[in-house]
Amino acid sequence: MVTTFAELFEQLKGKGRTRVIVAGGEDPDALEAVEQSYKLGFGEAVLIGNRQKIDQALAAYPDRSFVKDILEADSEEEKARVAVETVKQGGVLLKGTTKTSILMKAALNKEWGLRTGAIMTSVAAFEDERDGNKKLVLMSDGGVVVAPDLNTLVAVINNCVEVAHKLGNPMPKVAILCAVEAVNPEMPETINAAILAKMNERGQIKGCIVDGPLALDNAVSKYAAEKKGLRSPVAGDADILIVPNIAAGNILGKSIEYYAHRTLAVVIVGAGAPMMVPSRSDRAETKLNSIALTILCSMPQ
Repeated sequence: MVTTFAELFEQLKGKGRTRVIVAGGEDPDALEAVEQSYKLGFGEAVLIGNRQKIDQALAAYPDRSFVKDILEADSEEEKARVAVETVKQGGVLLKGTTKTSILMKAALNKEWGLRTGAIMTSVAAFEDERDGNKKLVLMSDGGVVVAPDLNTLVAVINNCVEVAHKLGNPMPKVAILCAVEAVNPEMPETINAAILAKMNERGQIKGCIVDGPLALDNAVSKYAAEKKGLRSPVAGDADILIVPNIAAGNILGKSIEYYAHRTLAVVIVGAGAPMMVPSRSDRAETKLNSIALTILCSMPQ
Protein backbone atom coordinates (compact mmCIF):
# COMPACT_ATOMS: atom_id res chain seq x y z
CA MET A 1 0.00 0.00 0.00
CA VAL A 2 1.29 3.47 -0.91
CA THR A 3 1.79 5.48 2.29
CA THR A 4 3.70 8.58 1.10
CA PHE A 5 4.02 10.68 -2.03
CA ALA A 6 7.65 9.55 -2.33
CA GLU A 7 6.43 5.95 -2.49
CA LEU A 8 3.90 6.96 -5.13
CA PHE A 9 6.65 8.51 -7.25
CA GLU A 10 8.68 5.31 -6.97
CA GLN A 11 5.70 3.16 -7.92
CA LEU A 12 5.13 5.16 -11.11
CA LYS A 13 8.75 4.84 -12.24
CA GLY A 14 9.32 2.30 -14.98
CA LYS A 15 5.71 2.40 -16.18
CA GLY A 16 6.37 4.90 -18.96
CA ARG A 17 5.66 8.61 -19.10
CA THR A 18 2.07 9.86 -19.19
CA ARG A 19 1.22 13.01 -21.11
CA VAL A 20 0.25 15.91 -18.84
CA ILE A 21 -1.88 18.24 -20.96
CA VAL A 22 -1.56 21.75 -19.52
CA ALA A 23 -4.39 24.15 -20.39
CA GLY A 24 -2.54 27.45 -20.31
CA GLY A 25 1.03 26.17 -20.59
CA GLU A 26 2.56 29.53 -19.66
CA ASP A 27 2.05 28.82 -15.94
CA PRO A 28 5.47 28.73 -14.17
CA ASP A 29 4.37 26.42 -11.32
CA ALA A 30 2.76 23.99 -13.74
CA LEU A 31 5.95 23.92 -15.83
CA GLU A 32 8.08 23.28 -12.75
CA ALA A 33 5.79 20.46 -11.62
CA VAL A 34 5.73 18.74 -15.01
CA GLU A 35 9.49 19.08 -15.36
CA GLN A 36 9.91 17.37 -11.99
CA SER A 37 7.51 14.61 -13.04
CA TYR A 38 9.67 14.11 -16.14
CA LYS A 39 12.85 13.92 -14.08
CA LEU A 40 11.14 11.39 -11.79
CA GLY A 41 10.25 9.31 -14.83
CA PHE A 42 6.45 9.39 -15.03
CA GLY A 43 5.32 12.59 -16.81
CA GLU A 44 5.88 14.70 -19.90
CA ALA A 45 4.26 17.97 -20.94
CA VAL A 46 1.89 18.89 -23.73
CA LEU A 47 1.57 22.66 -23.41
CA ILE A 48 -1.46 24.47 -24.80
CA GLY A 49 -1.50 28.24 -25.17
CA ASN A 50 0.13 31.19 -26.84
CA ARG A 51 3.38 29.94 -28.38
CA GLN A 52 5.29 33.16 -27.73
CA LYS A 53 4.27 33.29 -24.06
CA ILE A 54 5.07 29.61 -23.60
CA ASP A 55 8.53 30.11 -25.14
CA GLN A 56 9.11 33.02 -22.77
CA ALA A 57 8.14 30.85 -19.78
CA LEU A 58 10.39 28.05 -21.02
CA ALA A 59 13.38 30.39 -21.17
CA ALA A 60 14.08 29.37 -17.56
CA TYR A 61 14.66 25.77 -18.73
CA PRO A 62 17.87 25.16 -20.73
CA ASP A 63 16.78 21.54 -21.16
CA ARG A 64 13.29 21.35 -22.65
CA SER A 65 13.21 17.59 -23.09
CA PHE A 66 10.26 17.39 -20.67
CA VAL A 67 8.08 19.15 -23.27
CA LYS A 68 6.66 16.62 -25.72
CA ASP A 69 4.57 19.08 -27.72
CA ILE A 70 3.24 22.65 -27.81
CA LEU A 71 -0.23 23.28 -29.25
CA GLU A 72 -1.14 26.82 -30.26
CA ALA A 73 -4.30 28.32 -28.76
CA ASP A 74 -4.93 31.96 -27.95
CA SER A 75 -8.29 32.51 -26.24
CA GLU A 76 -9.18 30.96 -22.89
CA GLU A 77 -12.03 29.03 -24.51
CA GLU A 78 -9.77 27.65 -27.24
CA LYS A 79 -7.14 26.54 -24.73
CA ALA A 80 -9.83 24.67 -22.76
CA ARG A 81 -11.35 23.07 -25.87
CA VAL A 82 -7.99 21.93 -27.26
CA ALA A 83 -6.97 20.57 -23.86
CA VAL A 84 -10.17 18.53 -23.51
CA GLU A 85 -9.93 17.18 -27.05
CA THR A 86 -6.24 16.33 -26.57
CA VAL A 87 -6.69 14.47 -23.28
CA LYS A 88 -9.23 12.17 -24.94
CA GLN A 89 -6.31 10.76 -26.93
CA GLY A 90 -4.53 9.77 -23.72
CA GLY A 91 -3.05 11.47 -20.69
CA VAL A 92 -4.24 13.61 -17.82
CA LEU A 93 -5.41 17.22 -17.75
CA LEU A 94 -3.83 19.99 -15.67
CA LYS A 95 -5.14 23.54 -15.37
CA GLY A 96 -2.41 26.09 -16.00
CA THR A 97 -3.31 29.73 -16.57
CA THR A 98 -6.76 28.88 -17.96
CA LYS A 99 -9.61 29.93 -15.65
CA THR A 100 -11.25 27.11 -13.70
CA SER A 101 -14.78 28.06 -14.80
CA ILE A 102 -13.83 27.99 -18.48
CA LEU A 103 -11.95 24.67 -18.23
CA MET A 104 -14.78 23.00 -16.28
CA LYS A 105 -17.35 24.30 -18.78
CA ALA A 106 -15.35 22.66 -21.57
CA ALA A 107 -14.96 19.41 -19.59
CA LEU A 108 -18.72 19.31 -18.99
CA ASN A 109 -19.68 20.11 -22.60
CA LYS A 110 -22.43 17.66 -23.58
CA GLU A 111 -21.22 17.24 -27.16
CA TRP A 112 -17.42 16.97 -26.94
CA GLY A 113 -16.54 17.17 -23.23
CA LEU A 114 -15.50 14.53 -20.73
CA ARG A 115 -18.89 13.56 -19.34
CA THR A 116 -19.38 9.85 -18.65
CA GLY A 117 -22.71 9.88 -16.85
CA ALA A 118 -20.91 9.49 -13.53
CA ILE A 119 -20.78 12.24 -10.89
CA MET A 120 -17.51 14.15 -10.95
CA THR A 121 -15.95 14.74 -7.54
CA SER A 122 -12.72 16.10 -6.11
CA VAL A 123 -10.47 13.82 -4.05
CA ALA A 124 -7.63 15.28 -1.98
CA ALA A 125 -4.79 13.27 -0.44
CA PHE A 126 -2.30 14.20 2.26
CA GLU A 127 0.36 12.45 4.31
CA ASP A 128 -0.53 11.64 7.91
CA GLU A 129 2.57 10.95 10.00
CA ARG A 130 1.07 11.17 13.47
CA ASP A 131 2.15 8.60 16.05
CA GLY A 132 4.77 7.27 13.63
CA ASN A 133 2.09 5.61 11.51
CA LYS A 134 2.59 6.94 7.99
CA LYS A 135 -0.28 6.74 5.55
CA LEU A 136 -2.04 8.71 2.85
CA VAL A 137 -5.44 9.97 3.97
CA LEU A 138 -8.08 10.93 1.40
CA MET A 139 -10.67 13.69 1.81
CA SER A 140 -13.71 14.57 -0.30
CA ASP A 141 -15.34 16.71 -1.53
CA GLY A 142 -13.77 20.10 -1.02
CA GLY A 143 -13.68 21.30 -4.61
CA VAL A 144 -16.54 20.27 -6.90
CA VAL A 145 -19.77 19.18 -5.19
CA VAL A 146 -21.26 22.12 -3.31
CA ALA A 147 -23.99 20.58 -1.15
CA PRO A 148 -24.31 16.83 -1.79
CA ASP A 149 -27.58 15.00 -1.16
CA LEU A 150 -27.60 11.37 -0.04
CA ASN A 151 -27.24 9.88 -3.52
CA THR A 152 -24.39 12.25 -4.35
CA LEU A 153 -22.64 11.36 -1.11
CA VAL A 154 -22.70 7.73 -2.21
CA ALA A 155 -20.93 8.78 -5.42
CA VAL A 156 -18.44 10.85 -3.43
CA ILE A 157 -17.63 7.79 -1.29
CA ASN A 158 -17.40 5.44 -4.28
CA ASN A 159 -15.02 7.76 -6.13
CA CYS A 160 -12.83 8.11 -3.04
CA VAL A 161 -12.81 4.35 -2.48
CA GLU A 162 -11.71 3.82 -6.08
CA VAL A 163 -8.72 6.11 -5.51
CA ALA A 164 -7.90 4.28 -2.26
CA HIS A 165 -7.95 0.96 -4.12
CA LYS A 166 -5.55 2.41 -6.70
CA LEU A 167 -3.23 3.30 -3.82
CA GLY A 168 -3.30 -0.33 -2.71
CA ASN A 169 -5.76 -0.09 0.18
CA PRO A 170 -8.25 -2.92 -0.46
CA MET A 171 -10.67 -2.02 2.32
CA PRO A 172 -10.38 1.66 3.32
CA LYS A 173 -12.05 2.94 6.48
CA VAL A 174 -14.44 5.78 5.64
CA ALA A 175 -15.49 8.36 8.25
CA ILE A 176 -18.55 10.51 7.52
CA LEU A 177 -17.58 13.74 9.26
CA CYS A 178 -20.02 15.86 11.23
CA ALA A 179 -19.75 18.25 14.15
CA VAL A 180 -20.79 15.51 16.57
CA GLU A 181 -20.70 11.73 16.71
CA ALA A 182 -24.37 11.24 17.61
CA VAL A 183 -27.40 11.44 15.34
CA ASN A 184 -29.16 14.77 15.91
CA PRO A 185 -32.40 15.51 13.99
CA GLU A 186 -31.47 19.19 14.02
CA MET A 187 -28.29 18.36 12.09
CA PRO A 188 -29.37 16.72 8.82
CA GLU A 189 -25.80 15.72 7.96
CA THR A 190 -25.78 13.37 10.97
CA ILE A 191 -28.86 11.59 9.62
CA ASN A 192 -27.21 11.18 6.21
CA ALA A 193 -24.10 9.81 7.95
CA ALA A 194 -26.10 7.18 9.80
CA ILE A 195 -27.92 6.17 6.61
CA LEU A 196 -24.63 5.84 4.72
CA ALA A 197 -23.21 3.63 7.47
CA LYS A 198 -26.29 1.39 7.31
CA MET A 199 -26.12 1.25 3.50
CA ASN A 200 -22.54 0.05 3.77
CA GLU A 201 -23.51 -2.52 6.39
CA ARG A 202 -26.14 -3.91 3.99
CA GLY A 203 -23.77 -4.04 1.01
CA GLN A 204 -25.12 -1.03 -0.87
CA ILE A 205 -21.72 0.68 -0.62
CA LYS A 206 -18.94 -1.80 -1.32
CA GLY A 207 -15.19 -2.11 -1.04
CA CYS A 208 -14.87 -0.16 2.21
CA ILE A 209 -16.01 0.16 5.83
CA VAL A 210 -18.20 3.20 6.50
CA ASP A 211 -19.09 4.71 9.87
CA GLY A 212 -20.71 7.95 10.92
CA PRO A 213 -21.56 10.37 12.16
CA LEU A 214 -18.05 10.97 13.47
CA ALA A 215 -16.47 14.22 14.59
CA LEU A 216 -13.00 14.87 13.21
CA ASP A 217 -11.23 14.16 16.50
CA ASN A 218 -12.70 10.72 17.03
CA ALA A 219 -12.37 9.86 13.33
CA VAL A 220 -8.58 10.29 13.31
CA SER A 221 -7.49 9.97 16.97
CA LYS A 222 -7.68 6.66 18.82
CA TYR A 223 -7.25 8.57 22.07
CA ALA A 224 -10.30 10.74 21.33
CA ALA A 225 -12.35 7.74 20.24
CA GLU A 226 -11.48 5.83 23.42
CA LYS A 227 -12.22 8.82 25.66
CA LYS A 228 -15.66 9.13 24.07
CA GLY A 229 -16.31 5.40 24.32
CA LEU A 230 -16.63 4.83 20.59
CA ARG A 231 -16.22 1.24 19.41
CA SER A 232 -15.88 1.18 15.67
CA PRO A 233 -13.36 -0.19 13.14
CA VAL A 234 -13.25 3.32 11.63
CA ALA A 235 -13.06 5.55 14.69
CA GLY A 236 -9.51 6.70 15.37
CA ASP A 237 -8.13 5.15 12.18
CA ALA A 238 -9.99 6.65 9.20
CA ASP A 239 -8.40 6.36 5.76
CA ILE A 240 -11.05 8.50 4.04
CA LEU A 241 -12.74 11.62 5.41
CA ILE A 242 -16.07 12.55 3.81
CA VAL A 243 -17.15 16.13 4.54
CA PRO A 244 -20.78 17.33 4.52
CA ASN A 245 -20.28 20.16 2.01
CA ILE A 246 -17.73 22.06 -0.05
CA ALA A 247 -17.19 24.73 2.61
CA ALA A 248 -16.17 22.16 5.21
CA GLY A 249 -13.90 20.40 2.72
CA ASN A 250 -12.28 23.61 1.53
CA ILE A 251 -11.60 24.78 5.10
CA LEU A 252 -10.28 21.38 6.18
CA GLY A 253 -8.00 21.13 3.14
CA LYS A 254 -6.53 24.60 3.59
CA SER A 255 -6.12 24.00 7.35
CA ILE A 256 -4.12 20.86 6.60
CA GLU A 257 -1.95 22.79 4.16
CA TYR A 258 -1.42 26.08 5.99
CA TYR A 259 -1.54 25.09 9.67
CA ALA A 260 -0.32 21.49 9.57
CA HIS A 261 2.11 22.29 6.74
CA ARG A 262 1.15 19.20 4.75
CA THR A 263 1.26 19.31 0.97
CA LEU A 264 -1.80 17.97 -0.81
CA ALA A 265 -2.58 16.16 -4.01
CA VAL A 266 -5.97 16.81 -5.60
CA VAL A 267 -7.61 14.95 -8.48
CA ILE A 268 -11.05 15.23 -10.07
CA VAL A 269 -12.45 11.79 -10.83
CA GLY A 270 -15.61 10.61 -12.55
CA ALA A 271 -14.81 12.25 -15.90
CA GLY A 272 -13.59 10.60 -19.11
CA ALA A 273 -10.05 11.41 -17.98
CA PRO A 274 -8.72 12.38 -14.54
CA MET A 275 -8.22 16.13 -14.17
CA MET A 276 -6.36 18.57 -11.96
CA VAL A 277 -7.86 21.99 -11.34
CA PRO A 278 -5.46 23.47 -8.76
CA SER A 279 -5.94 26.77 -6.97
CA ARG A 280 -3.92 29.71 -8.26
CA SER A 281 -2.11 29.71 -4.90
CA ASP A 282 -1.06 26.05 -5.12
CA ARG A 283 2.69 25.58 -5.21
CA ALA A 284 4.62 23.43 -7.66
CA GLU A 285 5.02 20.71 -5.00
CA THR A 286 1.24 20.35 -4.67
CA LYS A 287 0.92 20.20 -8.46
CA LEU A 288 3.63 17.52 -8.66
CA ASN A 289 1.83 15.41 -6.05
CA SER A 290 -1.41 15.93 -7.96
CA ILE A 291 0.19 14.89 -11.25
CA ALA A 292 1.42 11.65 -9.67
CA LEU A 293 -1.95 10.82 -8.07
CA THR A 294 -3.85 11.70 -11.25
CA ILE A 295 -1.57 9.54 -13.39
CA LEU A 296 -2.13 6.66 -10.98
CA CYS A 297 -5.89 7.17 -11.27
CA SER A 298 -5.64 7.08 -15.07
CA MET A 299 -4.09 3.60 -15.02
CA PRO A 300 -6.18 0.43 -15.22
CA GLN A 301 -6.69 -1.32 -11.89
